Amino acid sequence: MIQARGITRRYGRFTAVRDLDLDVPERVVCGLLGPNGAGKTTTIRMITGMLPPDAGELRVVGRRMPEERRAALARIGYLPESAPSHPEMRVAEYLRFRGRLLGLDRAAIGRGIDSALAACDLRDVERRLVGQLSKGYRQRVGLAAALLGDPALLVLDEPTVGLDPRQLRDFRTLVRRLAEERTVLLSSHIMQEIEAVADRVVLMHRGRKLADDTVAAFRDRAGGRTCGRVEVGAGGVARIAEVIGGLALDPPTATLDDRGHARFTLDGPDRTEMLGRAFAQAGLAVLELHHEQAGLESVFLDLLDREAVAEGGA
Repeated sequence: MIQARGITRRYGRFTAVRDLDLDVPERVVCGLLGPNGAGKTTTIRMITGMLPPDAGELRVVGRRMPEERRAALARIGYLPESAPSHPEMRVAEYLRFRGRLLGLDRAAIGRGIDSALAACDLRDVERRLVGQLSKGYRQRVGLAAALLGDPALLVLDEPTVGLDPRQLRDFRTLVRRLAEERTVLLSSHIMQEIEAVADRVVLMHRGRKLADDTVAAFRDRAGGRTCGRVEVGAGGVARIAEVIGGLALDPPTATLDDRGHARFTLDGPDRTEMLGRAFAQAGLAVLELHHEQAGLESVFLDLLDREAVAEGGA
C-alpha cells in the first residue's frame, strides 16, 4: 500500500526526514511512533501528497508521488491532527459538503454518508451541530469525512490528542474495526496508543527510522521478566538461587519476607513453565508465578540509548 525508498524532505537547511525506507502492506494498522520532531507529520504529508520528497522514490496505493498525486488521492482518506470542521453545520450537512469537495456525485455522496455514519457510530448525532459535539465525537466526524469515497488507505495524524480515557478506548476500537477492510497509517508520540492498535510499528527519531517490525517482534526483542513468590521457609533466598542455578539460568534478583516467602525476578523471556516444574520437583510451594512482557517503551528507549552512544563515539 505504501512503498518508500530513501525519501528525504528538507526545510531550508533543516532535514526533517532523511533517507526513509517504508513498506506498508494491505489491511494492517501501521504506527509511526516517535517523539515530537521525529519527522512523523512530514512523512505523512509526503504520503498524502501535500509535500513532494526532495529525494527518493515514493509509491502510495500503487501510484508514484507526486507525479500521480491526483489518482492516489482518490484512494486516500486523511484525518489531520486538528481535524477541520464547520461548527455551524450539522453532521450530515458537513459530510455532504465534504463529499462535494471531493467531487463525488449525489448518489456516491449519499452512499458514502450512510456508510461513514454507520462505521463511525454517528447515526444518533447526524442532525446535531458539529460545534455542540464533544471532542471525541468531533474526531469521529473528521474520521467519517476521511472515509467518504471508501479509501483503501486511511491516514491518521495524532488522532487521539485531547481525548479522555473513555473516548480513547472507543476510538481505538473504531480504528481496529476500520482496519478490517482497509490499511491504516497512524502517527503518535504516545507509545501506549500505538501499542494498543498497531500491527506494525515504525520507530522514528530525528527524521530517521530506528526500527521497523511487528508489535509482537518488538515485544519478543524486549524480553521482559519472570516474577514469582515461593514459600522457602528456612532455606531462604539461597534455595531459590539453587533451583534456578540448576537450570543454567542467570541468578535472579530475590528478597525474603518475614513469612518465609521469597520474591524473585528473572530477566528475559517467559520461563514460567520451566520454573514451575523445577520448583515442584524441589518440593517448594509456588504462590505466584507470571511473566511481565516489556512494552514498546523499553525497546524505544534502548534504541535511543544505543544511538546516543553511537553519536558520542562518532
